Amino acid sequence: MDQTYYYSIASGSQGNCSLLVGGNTRILIDMGVSVRRLTAALARVGLTPDLLDAVLLTHEHTDHIKGLATFAKRFDTPIYASFGTAAAVTDRIPALAALLRPFSGGDRFAVGRVLVRTFPTPHDAAESVGFAVEGDGLSFGFATDLGFMPDLVKDQLLGRRTVVLESNHDVQMLQTGPYPWPLKQRVAGPRGHLSNRDCAACAAELAAAGTQTLILAHLSEHNNTPLTAFRETQAALRAAGQDCALFVAPKAEMEHPLDLQPQNTPCLASV
Repeated sequence: MDQTYYYSIASGSQGNCSLLVGGNTRILIDMGVSVRRLTAALARVGLTPDLLDAVLLTHEHTDHIKGLATFAKRFDTPIYASFGTAAAVTDRIPALAALLRPFSGGDRFAVGRVLVRTFPTPHDAAESVGFAVEGDGLSFGFATDLGFMPDLVKDQLLGRRTVVLESNHDVQMLQTGPYPWPLKQRVAGPRGHLSNRDCAACAAELAAAGTQTLILAHLSEHNNTPLTAFRETQAALRAAGQDCALFVAPKAEMEHPLDLQPQNTPCLASV
């Protein structure tokens, strides 16, 4: 039987990278880790980097692309990025141009046997995007690095069985934490990062619309904790009378991939 799973390799301000597998299609979302670390992580699930069908980039910030230059030297995997992101990364890494497959936010394209839908996200980057992936057993949405939750983004996530959603910071921890005031304003601003509070409110709507598995991602190291993020979303789900399998993506690799085979997902919880 073909495998269908999600495997977070890195999540947070120091690096972001994850693997989505649907049947015979293997997609990497962001490349914010070294090739050595990526290779070691893929080996744990029986893969090697040359078996990847595509790399999808959300945007050009360093924590999402810092391993990309070395990756592109060693592998000829197509790299999909919005036109804005493609221009920003080629300014820094000109050799990427031959591998880039640029698109406009809102476009859709096929990778292997799955369909990737893209949508713009509000972030202080050239042209950041999120993704929705369908086919080969996948019903998947991915949205991180967004300052707020626009209806356009929410509409792309509603009805997806599995959603990876940013839960970056606790509002109180950010306000009283070590960041300088301009950085606090940036993080909390409309082109910054999604708070636990806003993530939790969206999570309740997603669960009501059929999301069975929710992965909280891109947690701040200084303004959040996995337990804090988990509890706020869990409380919102309970208050709304909703339930789903709830996970928090760790800073390093997940202990094991999350099976995304279509099924009646049992009630699970993990931090």
